[in-house]
Amino acid sequence: MRIAIYGTGAVGGYYGARLAQSGEDVIFIARGENLQALQTKGLYLDSILGDVHLPVVNATDNPETVGIVDVIIPCVKTWNIPEVALMMRPMVGPDTMIVTTQNGVDAGDEFGKVLGKEHVLGGAVRVFAILKEPGYVYHGGGSGSFVFGEFNHQRTPRALRLLETLRQAHGIEPELTTDIEAELWKKEMMIGSFGGIGAITRSPMGVYRSIPETRAMLTACMEEIKLVAAAVGVHLPDDIVDTTMAFGDAQPVHMTSSLQRDIIAGRKSEMESLIGTVVRMGHAAGLEIPFLSAIYAALLPTEMRARGELDFAS
Repeated sequence: MRIAIYGTGAVGGYYGARLAQSGEDVIFIARGENLQALQTKGLYLDSILGDVHLPVVNATDNPETVGIVDVIIPCVKTWNIPEVALMMRPMVGPDTMIVTTQNGVDAGDEFGKVLGKEHVLGGAVRVFAILKEPGYVYHGGGSGSFVFGEFNHQRTPRALRLLETLRQAHGIEPELTTDIEAELWKKEMMIGSFGGIGAITRSPMGVYRSIPETRAMLTACMEEIKLVAAAVGVHLPDDIVDTTMAFGDAQPVHMTSSLQRDIIAGRKSEMESLIGTVVRMGHAAGLEIPFLSAIYAALLPTEMRARGELDFAS
């Protein structure tokens, strides 16, 4: 398959390297120093599952030169979607699949508004990878999971073709689901709750999960996310809060989320997609979601400043 990785950071670099290693025709869309490194030195994946060095890769910052592809895997932050979706248009043909990897639950809708919902499949990826330097990705966990599915809940021929392609790649564990919404909300429960609490406490996971008061807040956030999911028609397992907390308890004590790292550094974050969207959905459904609402309100001034909408000095 001809596959475009749009945004070749840690996640895009990992999955793109694995697909290229398996023989797929992969085009890497990147920019800046990372693009320069890809074009001059190739892509290096330092992985516990076996290193991959691709000395020559097809890398560009101009989607217009790529042409139509079979699959686009956008690996960008949620707040980049409106701009990126427009730039992806030259690569989208009648049969092109766009498989989301973004956090949150609304990326499919955002891409669909610009490129047509018929092209979009939902996806939830989980991999521990870091872009240590331009063109160099470090992978320190197990195989990267890649759960995806059609929003019409069907196992379509195109989805089955992609499943087989992903299966051929070492280091990727694919799963084709007929309930992608549930998978997106499961990931949202993990990232939204731990990311939100991490951002307001500015503490690593091992700290706030061990303090009874903040652990109670963490559980309350999960319960609220479960309520909102049910209100929009997504059924999650009855024990989802317990299993999510157990997964969090198993993570290293020093673990932090990308959301809290961005907020602490004063960068634009995915707060709107991870917390704001859920808060707005909950309020629209008439739900009382006090913990998520409070976290969103507490983080909003910092986020607005990062977006250039607020000046603390004025």
